[in-house]
Amino acid sequence: MEIFQLEYFIKTAKTLHFTKAAELCFVTQSGLSQQIKKLEEELGMPLFVRIGKKVQLTEAGSVFLIHAKQVIENVESGKQAIDDLNQMIGGELRIGVTYIFGLLVLPIVDLFAKTYPHLKIVVEYGTTEPLEQKLLNNELDLVLVISSNEIKLPFQKFPLFTSKLVLAVSKTHSLAVLDKIPFKDIEDLPLILPVKGFNSREFLDELFLKNNMKPKVSIELNAVQALLRLVGDGYWATIVTEKALKGWDNIKAIKITGVVTKRDSFMLTIEGAYQKKAVKLFIEEFKKSM
Repeated sequence: MEIFQLEYFIKTAKTLHFTKAAELCFVTQSGLSQQIKKLEEELGMPLFVRIGKKVQLTEAGSVFLIHAKQVIENVESGKQAIDDLNQMIGGELRIGVTYIFGLLVLPIVDLFAKTYPHLKIVVEYGTTEPLEQKLLNNELDLVLVISSNEIKLPFQKFPLFTSKLVLAVSKTHSLAVLDKIPFKDIEDLPLILPVKGFNSREFLDELFLKNNMKPKVSIELNAVQALLRLVGDGYWATIVTEKALKGWDNIKAIKITGVVTKRDSFMLTIEGAYQKKAVKLFIEEFKKSM
């Protein structure tokens, strides 16, 4: 049994299509099919079944897939451990960040790319739960999140900073003269908010519900940078964590009173999993920047 056979099998199990899997593995379809057949012969059981034009995993295939993924993950961790021993900070650092981190993460990524030229850095933006799931699936090495919920095992958390939600408006907006505003007064403002599914939006919706408020949400966006750009144009208001306004010099942050808006941010890894040296260095550097 060879490592490349396991990789062929995993790609085929993911795509359920021999031609697509072969393209992803940069081999011919016949070559991939031959290796899958050899793997099945060694295991003594079929891994796939063809029903018409469709390909499906057999029960044996589903069971073997779990172990095949684990073998590949262990091999990659082993390679990374050797690189770390050699002080060659290389390989790949896969970072998941919630949209609110926006510009916060970019200076550190830029520094790392220049300091460690052998390291490939992949930054993936998303919402909290999908990113946490990718961390569990070993598709990411660490995740940056802001959360008001308890974070439990198998996640290992490293506290970063505490940030409050603020009302954000353009400095030309009529409310820009205020330093603070009661939460209740926000109900009548035309708002732009993140779409449902964002951790910050869920937190806000709970606050609105608890205070019997029906806010005027005119626009919902799944990109915080685009949201802040519209706010900066002058008419709209939004509610975001104060840290998200770093670099937005044309936007005024107004303190919200009457409710608790404090939220904590964390860097998440998996408890007990091998931690790349690049991950440790990134955590240290990010903490310094805060």
